[in-house]
Amino acid sequence: MKGNNKMIKLIGIMKNLSLKKKESFSTFFFILFIFLGIGLIGCNDEPQLRDRGNEELVITEYIIREKDLFSEFNGVLEKTGIDNILRLRGPYTLMAPTNDAMFAYYTSKGVSSYNEIETEELKNFVLNHIFKGSIGTGAIGLGALPFKNGLNDYIASDLQETEIILNKKAKIIKRDIEVSNGFIHHIDKVLEPFDDDDHIFAVLSALEGYSIFTEGLVRAGISDTLNDISFPYGNTTAKVNFTLLAVPDTLYQREGINSINDLIDRYGTEGELSDTSNGFYKYMIFHCVSGINYFSLLDTDSKGKAYYLITNDNYIHITVGKDYFINKDTDGNYSAFYYEQSNIPAKNGVIHTINNLFPNVEMAPVQITFQTTEFFDLQQGDYYLDHYARFYDGENTFEGIKWDAEYLMYYFKYEPLMDHDALSLMGHFWIEITTPKIRKGTYNLSTFMFWGGGNAYTAWYVDGEYLGDLDPGLGIWGDLTHPVVVGEVTFTETKSHTIRLQTLIPGGMWWDFIRFEPK
Repeated sequence: MKGNNKMIKLIGIMKNLSLKKKESFSTFFFILFIFLGIGLIGCNDEPQLRDRGNEELVITEYIIREKDLFSEFNGVLEKTGIDNILRLRGPYTLMAPTNDAMFAYYTSKGVSSYNEIETEELKNFVLNHIFKGSIGTGAIGLGALPFKNGLNDYIASDLQETEIILNKKAKIIKRDIEVSNGFIHHIDKVLEPFDDDDHIFAVLSALEGYSIFTEGLVRAGISDTLNDISFPYGNTTAKVNFTLLAVPDTLYQREGINSINDLIDRYGTEGELSDTSNGFYKYMIFHCVSGINYFSLLDTDSKGKAYYLITNDNYIHITVGKDYFINKDTDGNYSAFYYEQSNIPAKNGVIHTINNLFPNVEMAPVQITFQTTEFFDLQQGDYYLDHYARFYDGENTFEGIKWDAEYLMYYFKYEPLMDHDALSLMGHFWIEITTPKIRKGTYNLSTFMFWGGGNAYTAWYVDGEYLGDLDPGLGIWGDLTHPVVVGEVTFTETKSHTIRLQTLIPGGMWWDFIRFEPK
């Protein structure tokens, strides 16, 4: 080829240049560049651009390249400016709706183009499809995707044979496209964001076959609470979340309950139905759990976990094993979920369908694990489950956490910690936390923490009474499943309690959780 002859000439020139020390190196590299270019052109009259693999693209570049599938969604990305975010390092996961999915979305909204939709609405639409973190389909189970999306909401996930369905609507039709800053999955329907009218009671009311249970929530005066999406909190708003354990009409009918009056006759007692002492109210509230508890978010500890009702005065207990064992008794009897009619998403929670009437009971003592970061006001900061934060006012910052130290740190790092976070203090300090209500009984009180900066040696107090000392040498890092036992406590009534730590020898401490295990 012509290119070979030119390369031989180039080598000769390079030798001559190496002998002429006065020649500038810039001249050398310029000639090198020119001859290499000529050589390449000589070999191929038509320059060829190398096709970049997915692993060399960022999410935005992939969407642009696959314009036949995603030109509509790409237009939305560009209009909102979020295309620039998806060029960043990430990692991110994008659930990418196809053009057909976008056109169906326009039809449902009565428009013909995304240009007819307000930019702010489009931003929320896009953020509902983006997740901060890498989510391959191997990490998707029955319940919800492992990370919240850009609107700080969970997206429900169902496994139907070999298919993955999101929010009961969108199917992943092409999966696990790995690019340089995350994952992309193609979906056949959009993930339309919930609005404030899509609260959990409205979603329940729209379901077919739950009329008796729905009316029961109204008669007990609980439905208005379930309408709440958020409430003013300081300079911002705080979200509220609920989990409903709903009973279908068919199950009531099987038990001879054919109307709301039949249900009231079964469980009601003297007085107003909405009175907290009425048996009907107690029955209905027993189905209303605090927090958002998709199946995949349930604790997998072998001894299960207590999930508090929205009244915080009782709880249900769920153990995850070959089934989801709800309130399993000593004879092995338990309640369970109807899987296909569960994990129903709402703006402020999730609905599961229960497989029996689920009458309220005063729960016996069970293992209670309480994270030191499990306080509502602490969890409202943008730092929560994201980054470190320091606090200096030990009296007024949090309702359930008090301290005296140079500062209290919210510690977040991917260490062997429950939810990867803890409370951290240094030097001489004391810290006191208030627990949720604990059922009366006798418990072993244990804790998990690790030490540093000289190893703080602490004395422990429960409700102001000295319990014992904790030597840091007993549990540096330790094991999440084997926390260090501090001592035995007996509670004569069901109520909240205070746990106070006081340094005897100053040092550092990262406090993860406390555990009450019935004896």
